[in-house]
Amino acid sequence: MALPIASFPIKTGELSAVLHINYSSMKKRSCTVLRHPVGFILFIIVSIYPQIVSSQEAVYVDYVESFNAIDDTNAVSLPILSKGKRLKANSCISFKLEYENSVPDSVVKCLEVATDIWRSCLNINSNYAIRLQLAWENLPNGEDVKIKVLYFKNNDNDYVPASLYYSLRPDLQHDSSGDAIITINKNVDWDCGYSVEKEYGIRNLNYAMLRSIAVALGFGSSLSLANLNSGSIVKFPFPQGHSLFDNLLVSENDVWLKNLSNTGRNQNPEIINFCTGVNGSVYIDGDYINANEREKHKMYTPLNYENSKSLVYLDNTQSLMHYSLDKTSNKLQVDSLTANVLNKLGWDVVAFNQNGIKIVGSGIPESGIASAYTSHLFYLEGEGKDEISNAKWFFYLPTIDGNESLQKSAEDTQSFSIDKISAPDNYAVNVNGDIYGKIVFTGMLNGTMINLQYNVTLELKPSISNVAFVKQNNENDNSYNVVCKVDYKGADYLYVTLEEEYGSSLRSQFVREPYLAHFVCSNITSPYYAWIDIKVENQYGSEVYTIEFPPCNFTRSLLNPVPNRIHSLANNEFTLIRVYNSSGYYVKTIKEDAEIEELSSGMYILEYFQGNSKVKTSKLLK
Repeated sequence: MALPIASFPIKTGELSAVLHINYSSMKKRSCTVLRHPVGFILFIIVSIYPQIVSSQEAVYVDYVESFNAIDDTNAVSLPILSKGKRLKANSCISFKLEYENSVPDSVVKCLEVATDIWRSCLNINSNYAIRLQLAWENLPNGEDVKIKVLYFKNNDNDYVPASLYYSLRPDLQHDSSGDAIITINKNVDWDCGYSVEKEYGIRNLNYAMLRSIAVALGFGSSLSLANLNSGSIVKFPFPQGHSLFDNLLVSENDVWLKNLSNTGRNQNPEIINFCTGVNGSVYIDGDYINANEREKHKMYTPLNYENSKSLVYLDNTQSLMHYSLDKTSNKLQVDSLTANVLNKLGWDVVAFNQNGIKIVGSGIPESGIASAYTSHLFYLEGEGKDEISNAKWFFYLPTIDGNESLQKSAEDTQSFSIDKISAPDNYAVNVNGDIYGKIVFTGMLNGTMINLQYNVTLELKPSISNVAFVKQNNENDNSYNVVCKVDYKGADYLYVTLEEEYGSSLRSQFVREPYLAHFVCSNITSPYYAWIDIKVENQYGSEVYTIEFPPCNFTRSLLNPVPNRIHSLANNEFTLIRVYNSSGYYVKTIKEDAEIEELSSGMYILEYFQGNSKVKTSKLLK
């Protein structure tokens, strides 16, 4: 059953004249992240946001991010919040990422994590997936990240970031260009980790990505330095009009940026006075409770204009959008101030609730997080719910190809149940190791159409997708260290144990670094076998990944061999082992322990099966 689409006063193809950079030479592949497919209908926007009706004018605005050359001793680091504290069932934004094959996986994952952190920060529910293009290129010295943001002009001569424009009007057709293009300088030594405990002075890409997304969503003035034949001037990039963010800026002596305009090819002195603080400090307009609250909204206005910084960022060290992108800080959260400013631009559009009617998940917290392995019941709550007619329910799940699949629908009922996920591998699993589902309700109440949406996060058991390690021999050759990197989902930490053949006890450690964890096992005795077990676990299950190290520089007596610990077919613990080489290519299937000894020297990945189910993965170094 198709979900009904509300009609809007706009013509098909109205955006066909949009200007955009030609990226046709870019070999792109699409990766749908945080997929939030067809569902919630923002029919109310026609009355709330009438000026969003399109004209045919669009402009790209460029921003550049550069880390400080000198580290700030007053660094502020904030770890990623747990998904239970980040997610909300009643609001979310989603993203569709496009990138070249040459972009490193670690860089792509940074953007995936950053978009997931942004998922529930804004007060909007839209079925539009914001399109971010990720490029991995050479940038001029001093430029770490470049953000190219597409803006559309509305009927009030205001320019709206394309991400917001389409989120408010998800029914519109759009061209092939992205809503924003984020280019990463490939010559920079990037830290792609997610820990606040990092190597001193290394640029953290996750921190930069969170800020870049805020700019793509409309944060920052559009004013920029334009190089003309007559010289450089600070001007608006638009022929006429201002961005929504420009409209919020007011100086201490009550001068509004929206009342200033370009003066042809000559510098407008009023613009310079405004952005360099001659008119007093500049603030983001709002209903401030006290002077301290107003000060939090103070913009960066140095005496000498700084392109891509002046009036783009806040003069507030506690905010993600502080003007100084500091090498010693790892801010991996979106603060409420940054989110509230974006909501002022128009992201604050929530589901239409007649008399406060909303969808509630039985026994499910406000985050919308629930198990994928059980059924769940949803129902309506609020005054007047019993009078709703023409009630319809829909349940959608994201598919691997980036689309969505209608799993179930029902009519003429005030409650709705969904079944457990019988085949999780058929659906798109997000960076957290979960499946983002969606419950949609439509109905009529007193002649008014109701559209409600509930975002359910269906948790799965954890998984380890990849383990990479480097073996480092110590000077005396009697011991070595192993440096590991683990890519995993569905858990907040790893539990690592090191077992040595003649060791008196196990050595263990917790690694509390999400998504991509790093750890070291030190001083492993060379002449004997050693095993490193990496375990991820949550309330739904666990997975163990084992690395086995054979003896080094030591000849064991053939009369007293030590059995390989991971050979476990003989005791019927497993039915077969599939063997792959270090590049992931299939080698053979093993059904007898002795067959492992026949493998030639090298690195192998072993997958253990009980019947048709894979229950363990191991890495063997022979």
